[in-house]
Amino acid sequence: MKETALKKLNTRDIAYIALAVAVNAICAFITIPATVPFTLQVFGVFFTLEYLGGKRGAIAIWLYLLFGAVGLPVFAGFRGGFSVLLSATGGFIMAFAAVALLYFILSFFKMPAWTHYATAAVSLALVYFGGSAWFVYMMGGGLRHALLVCVVPFILPDLIKVALAFLLSARLKRVRG
Repeated sequence: MKETALKKLNTRDIAYIALAVAVNAICAFITIPATVPFTLQVFGVFFTLEYLGGKRGAIAIWLYLLFGAVGLPVFAGFRGGFSVLLSATGGFIMAFAAVALLYFILSFFKMPAWTHYATAAVSLALVYFGGSAWFVYMMGGGLRHALLVCVVPFILPDLIKVALAFLLSARLKRVRG
């Protein structure tokens, strides 16, 4: 493991994490209501993890989820609390924790740039799998119905959100230096 990945957080890291939590809350507020609401949460999560990296990004995502779980209205529709996580679509939100864990683990290894794209693809599939499985568990019905309602309408928009998150992250990293 890299020693730098284990260093303590400094003031700048904490500020970036706090800003990322706020960005994720704002991305959740931008909502188009549906059975599974269209939000910018996927953009927020992937931007956070790409821009801040695995360690700081994971901490930001986990804090965002913790704030929402304890009742702060940071999820879609200005909602918060365990009831949101336990709702039919809560599996998508809970899957963000697993995605953050994946990025966190991978941050300990030196990997080529292309692995970021592969990690994003696996992560998006993980969100779809976790969300759909939870949806089936909570609502009953079959996997086919869950995929038609919860995944198919979101594939193209989510791919665009992930691509934009990567582009913005790369641009801001160049500006930051």
